[in-house]
Amino acid sequence: MDYKDFTIKAKLKDIESIEKRLSRMNSKYIGLDNQTDYYFETSKGKLKLRQGTIENLITHYERVILDDIEKTIVYRYDKDPTVDQINQLRINYKQIGTIQKDRKIYTVDNVKIHLDRFRDGQCFIEIEAIDQTDNFTDNELREQCLTMKSRLGIADNDLVRTGYLNK
Repeated sequence: MDYKDFTIKAKLKDIESIEKRLSRMNSKYIGLDNQTDYYFETSKGKLKLRQGTIENLITHYERVILDDIEKTIVYRYDKDPTVDQINQLRINYKQIGTIQKDRKIYTVDNVKIHLDRFRDGQCFIEIEAIDQTDNFTDNELREQCLTMKSRLGIADNDLVRTGYLNK
């Protein structure tokens, strides 16, 4: 599979200031996605069905911590799964959790920025430097992610391990 990314996630106190910085960077606003993520039991990593107003997918992935950042290893990535794929997932795997959030999606080149707001009011940012065409080395993706973290003013003490299921 030609998909790899490096990811940073952090708690946010002020989404508006991040949005202003993104605007100054000439980011592209994709839209507001109302997402429900269903997590399923698997022997390694995370298996997730995402159903949203913009993004819909089934993904099986594992995040590996490399120093101060996480590299995503993707085993399965099905965009816009069919009803049959979703039914097979639900038949073959036990659901272990559900997360609902409103996600504002932005991009700057190949870097995707998510601003997430949960029903309880908690807010997070996720920065993903993504390569789906094998154009970037791991080190280049890592640096893109860390550079965006710096440009957006994300403090190290706000960083959290990725994965909302355990938040």
